[in-house]
Amino acid sequence: MKKQIYLLTLSAIVCFSFPWQLVAGTVFEEIIVRINNDIISKSDFEKSRDLIKKELMKNLSGPELEKALAQQEKDLLKTLIEEQLLVQKAVDLGLTADNDVIKFLDRIRKENNLSSMEDLEKMMAQQGIDPTEFKQNIKNRSLTQQVLGREVYSRIQNAISNDEVTKYYEAHKQEFDRPEEVRIREILISTEGKDPSALPALEKKAQETLQKAKGGEKFEELATKYSDGPTAKDGGDLGFFHRGKMIREIDDVAFKLRRGQVSDLIKTKYGLVIVKVEEKHEAGIQKLEVVGNEIRDRLFESKAQKSTQEYMVKLRKQSFIEVKLGYVDSGAVPSEPKQTAQSQDSKDKKGKKKK
Repeated sequence: MKKQIYLLTLSAIVCFSFPWQLVAGTVFEEIIVRINNDIISKSDFEKSRDLIKKELMKNLSGPELEKALAQQEKDLLKTLIEEQLLVQKAVDLGLTADNDVIKFLDRIRKENNLSSMEDLEKMMAQQGIDPTEFKQNIKNRSLTQQVLGREVYSRIQNAISNDEVTKYYEAHKQEFDRPEEVRIREILISTEGKDPSALPALEKKAQETLQKAKGGEKFEELATKYSDGPTAKDGGDLGFFHRGKMIREIDDVAFKLRRGQVSDLIKTKYGLVIVKVEEKHEAGIQKLEVVGNEIRDRLFESKAQKSTQEYMVKLRKQSFIEVKLGYVDSGAVPSEPKQTAQSQDSKDKKGKKKK
């Protein structure tokens, strides 16, 4: 089966086709938005719209597709403008993302079992993905998240007090009435379908990995490096399970372990498994100290959207944004320049040099 690089969710990459990207030769782009010293061209907008449609078509068709597409198109220009504003802010703050790009690409390379970055770029080219543009998309995504983390999210986290957490817990206590459950990480050394002659080497690998885990090395790093399971990219995190929901061999062991404890080797039909209990909840209403972080996450999520919107309004008011007649920015604020058509063709076009 041909490998496919679905490297980022659509929401993470689709709107980062910014107008400084160059193509070969000289072309003239119709400008539909000016944002300070940057622009969004008609082709940028159409490309993002086409990518949205392509992604939606994976799960929708007919009237449902058209309805979902119309809903996302409604805010598409707003999203493009605000992501551009965040990238500009990142430049003003002196933020960089080069290391994030390298780490992300290396992770994708490993997930696709490729030996080099050159092989990854070849695979991208085969699937019609421009490696340079893709790297820029990753960089822009990282920069926007850094800005929001620094300017918005960190302030929310610091503003959530212990008293607020306690009040939430008392008001929603019944929501934390739960059955016994554990959250575990796994390392799987697969033996499924392997030749019997390979089993001794696989068992040796499993024993060596177990010794490292019990010796104090970070379990999530060991899982990423050695596990053959699908959770390897997530540090082996399997999430929470109620009793009886895992395969019997693992279920029997996991619920006997203490929080933070690492199991011995567990033999299953899939291979040799090592598990670590990250969290363990007894049945009944969970104590505040057990669910405190979860409550903080809930409070954070309830505040983040509003705070982000307020921050984007602030950036908009500090910026020059002009939208061509016929296009709608659903996030426009009163202090921005009125959406107008450029009066001269020379203002609507911009020559771009190709490589």
